[in-house]
Amino acid sequence: MSPQKSPKLYTYRSKTIFHVQPRTKELIDPTHPLLEAKRDEIESIDRKTFQYGLTERHQLDVYYPSEQLPQNSNESHERGKPPILAFLYGGGLVQGNRSNSPSHLVHNNLGAFFASRGVLTVIPDYRLVPGITYPQGSEDVRDALTWILTNLISEGDTCQIYILAHSAGGMHLNGLLLNPVLYSPLAHAIRGVALMGSPCAVTTDMHKLYQVALGYYGSAKAIAREEPISLLRRVSAEYVTKLPPLRMLVAGSEPARISNSMRGFAEEFQAKGGIVDELILEGHDHLSPVLALSTGTGEEWGYEIVRWIHEGGS
Repeated sequence: MSPQKSPKLYTYRSKTIFHVQPRTKELIDPTHPLLEAKRDEIESIDRKTFQYGLTERHQLDVYYPSEQLPQNSNESHERGKPPILAFLYGGGLVQGNRSNSPSHLVHNNLGAFFASRGVLTVIPDYRLVPGITYPQGSEDVRDALTWILTNLISEGDTCQIYILAHSAGGMHLNGLLLNPVLYSPLAHAIRGVALMGSPCAVTTDMHKLYQVALGYYGSAKAIAREEPISLLRRVSAEYVTKLPPLRMLVAGSEPARISNSMRGFAEEFQAKGGIVDELILEGHDHLSPVLALSTGTGEEWGYEIVRWIHEGGS
């Protein structure tokens, strides 16, 4: 059943607010002291690297669950296989790695957090600007997901794939979801999508990102035509109703130009019959939610994502 429309944007289907007080200054400290204190736990999780394409950027890390599925997990997980989470990191289209130097604890912390809670977690690299143009970033996401479907069938439930995308990673994800040619071969397997701090419209006041986007999309007209909100407006309501439920994760201190674009996207998505809910992460900023995982502070949102996955996206 489609959610009832409301004149209040924030209701969507449900609203969850996490009031947390993460030690944000320590989280965003480039020496990552809170993660460093948990290095042994993070590195204890079994992790393997694989090639999913032709270039050095076409590599991904798989984090393997260290425990059995929770007893209350969705019974549809095939033969007890764990559900799968693919995480797409941000970096303004020009930077980022599946395991960031120099500490190699970011995004390892995220992979370890979810894997230690019964979720097979995959973090792919993807090609960066200026080495690519639209829609090659979305094609890399497609290829990584295709690799998962083909190669993790014995380790995970490939009919229960969830995607979490942060910042620019969400731009590539939306370029996949809203392109029927790219997305259709994967549609049967994707059960839920979560966008965190992801620009859904690229405006001139996003100064640095806008300049990079000019190179990725090709021109100002191309940005206006191919940015996520424009892609959404072009697809049919029938197409949107068949997309997986969408979760919008908005940090309490997210820059307004990003949070406003996400909410505008959510309004359009819901107006076309899509299922949307929003989680507001009070106490967090644009970067701190990802950095908080595996630190023991500010992780509440991660536990909610674990619950969402194990309960089948509900």
